[in-house]
Amino acid sequence: MARWMRDNTPPAIDLFAEIVDPAITHIWLTLVLGAIVLLVWWRWGRYSAVVMGLAGALTGLTRVGDLVNRPRPTSAVTWSEYSFGNGGYPSGHVVFTVLVLGTVAMLARRHAKPRTATWIAATMLLLIVLTAWSRISELEHWPLDVAGGVLIGLTGLFGIVWVHPRVAALAMSRPRLKRFLQLQPAD
Repeated sequence: MARWMRDNTPPAIDLFAEIVDPAITHIWLTLVLGAIVLLVWWRWGRYSAVVMGLAGALTGLTRVGDLVNRPRPTSAVTWSEYSFGNGGYPSGHVVFTVLVLGTVAMLARRHAKPRTATWIAATMLLLIVLTAWSRISELEHWPLDVAGGVLIGLTGLFGIVWVHPRVAALAMSRPRLKRFLQLQPAD
């Protein structure tokens, strides 16, 4: 499957991968997340920014990769030797995009106008799918590494979706926390 995806990926997806891969790796990842948190704070308030920060913190779930002795594919699409700290399972890029971009989509559904929210959610979904595809087609991960990243990311995202209204409801009954999070009754 990885070989087929590498050989049949449209050039536009390869270009997407060349642009996005460095943007969500190492130090750039922190800067991208910070920019998203600031944008969310500007558009939807402090509480939404805190929720985005939680999503960013949950991307630390990718550190599980060093607990699983699973190498990345080689350029010949073969199994290579495992090197500690360069684990292939799960795909950290996929965990990040599912958690962070999924949280943006969830917040858009809650705070933006319906048409805008639909556009944002569709864009976030497209970016998630393109990232997942490109991780395999660029031979950075095996398909199961990407599937594991999606599952771990979705687990974290479902947790955020579950926690979001409950923390807001709890904060509404605590004046200082409500003031700190700048919550309005509709949040």
